[in-house]
Amino acid sequence: MLITMINGGHTRPGRGERRVTDRPDTQECQTDKDDVRLIEGIFADLESAFAGHDAAKFDERFTADVVFTAVNGARFLGWEKIHAYHSERLTGHAGGIDTWYEIEHITFPAPDVAVVFFRQPIVVSEHKRANVGTWVLVKRDGQWWISAGQNTGVAVAG
Repeated sequence: MLITMINGGHTRPGRGERRVTDRPDTQECQTDKDDVRLIEGIFADLESAFAGHDAAKFDERFTADVVFTAVNGARFLGWEKIHAYHSERLTGHAGGIDTWYEIEHITFPAPDVAVVFFRQPIVVSEHKRANVGTWVLVKRDGQWWISAGQNTGVAVAG
């Protein structure tokens, strides 16, 4: 098995290393209801910022080293890159778009790590589409930050 790390380095398990056969359950870490509410609030703020075409507000909870893959497959490394993308999209292409987030599930594989699974319906005139997303949030100094995200476009029935 070859593991590729972000910095481009590679590592292989050593000879004689034992393979893990008991898989841990990472979806049921003890959660704090306040953390769930804070994360839901971040997504409410994202909706509001999108509606207001405000890229600065939209991006205020992204980490400096965020890794984000947009629905078109473009990958952005770092806050400056994702902010430039969102600035262009929200000022040049967001007119007439109605969108919101429907959080389907939030898991906490560790106390300071949340994985958010959501659906994002998008309506432009009579045309409907949707994204589904998986985003990783990290908690630093009591605040939740968006550290990584992947959005995928999906077909909408009807």
